[in-house]
Amino acid sequence: MKKSIIGLLLILSMLAVACGNSLEGQEVIYFGAPATDGPDGQAIQATFRDFTEETGIIVTYVGSENFESELLAQIEAGNPPNIALWPQPGTVRAQARAGNIIPLEDVGVDLDEYRSNFSPYLVGLGEVDGVPYGGAQAVNLKSIVWYQPAEFEKRGYAVPETWDEMIALADQIVAEGMTPFCFGMYSNGATGWLATDWMEDIMLRTGNGVDSYDAWVNHEIPFNDPIVKTAATYLSQIMHTDGYVVGGTDAIVSTFFGNAQDPMFERDSNGNPGCFMHRQASFIPGFWPEEAKEGLGTETTSFPFPAIESGLPPAALGAGDMWGVFNDRDATKAVVEYMLSTDYFTAIATNVNDAGSTRISAHTGFDTSLYWSPVVQAQAAVLSDALAANSFRFDGSDNMPPAVGAGTFWVEMTELATNGPSYIDTALDNIENSWP
Repeated sequence: MKKSIIGLLLILSMLAVACGNSLEGQEVIYFGAPATDGPDGQAIQATFRDFTEETGIIVTYVGSENFESELLAQIEAGNPPNIALWPQPGTVRAQARAGNIIPLEDVGVDLDEYRSNFSPYLVGLGEVDGVPYGGAQAVNLKSIVWYQPAEFEKRGYAVPETWDEMIALADQIVAEGMTPFCFGMYSNGATGWLATDWMEDIMLRTGNGVDSYDAWVNHEIPFNDPIVKTAATYLSQIMHTDGYVVGGTDAIVSTFFGNAQDPMFERDSNGNPGCFMHRQASFIPGFWPEEAKEGLGTETTSFPFPAIESGLPPAALGAGDMWGVFNDRDATKAVVEYMLSTDYFTAIATNVNDAGSTRISAHTGFDTSLYWSPVVQAQAAVLSDALAANSFRFDGSDNMPPAVGAGTFWVEMTELATNGPSYIDTALDNIENSWP
């Protein structure tokens, strides 16, 4: 692998020299949401070190928790970065329609090769009128439930493979005086997205599976369709059954999502954990307490989100990052070529700072054995297979119009958590009526 990286970098270096003026010392600003000093931000910076050494191009990654607002300010001031990394493909398409980013073909991307390496579905999320503007980079797996195998084995619990089995296990845990689920979705102005993730995983496993999921996301069926109501009813079963959630229903909307799993790592006077299951994406270990991170893959691992209706093929829900380009400078083109190669992700996959980055390459040809953790390796294999089989689906709310996906959907799921199952019809009607 090291030899292939060096080979690619040598090619890029020769291309740089062949551009007439050497690109030595030119800077490319890369702006995104992952914090600069966090594990993901550190991993992104690490992957450009060899690139800079071989090409002379200085890639400066800047991460900010206020990424969206700061980027808009930079665009309005006429001083955008060279490349930006968005967590929502819908925003990439909006920037393309606004004329702020340029087509990938304009920076030398071979579109046929790009679609082959990153799956037509994922590439399509960054297209406007069939023209790719967004570059797929990292994906994460959301269709998982975290648990601790030793705690299951100690009590004779079996990992549930179906929804009914998970509910039966939850009922058993409650009957034994313990709490089955950790569930917290407070996220400042984004509160509610954790509940929308639950809805999306359920939608993929009910109705017509992937087909009805796509129809729902594209508003080809209304938000208050019976299929959607069924999904909301399943979600309500988790949120509103007595004893199911740490702290009760009120705690769901007041517990910060990054701390929601903390009770799993704590023990009461009888040695019981505060919860046994936590449905959350593959990135969540970055929020765990430091001592808990050390047990990733051994003390704490995950099982697939269970099947609900029989006869539906397996599907994987996820999210990820997509970048866009603001100019066609030669230095920018060289960075783009590098980011679309399998070599780009090697330093990210092997980065173990702060218990490791949990970023997973969207390139279906990336060697999943390179990931630093067996858990990340397994999750990456699931994602790679799902992308190749076209059974991966991106977070639905991120692909809906912002007024819905990051607006009424979040708000109404929060209201549903607070008001209980009698609010399901009202929540779905309000979201449907808000669709542009």
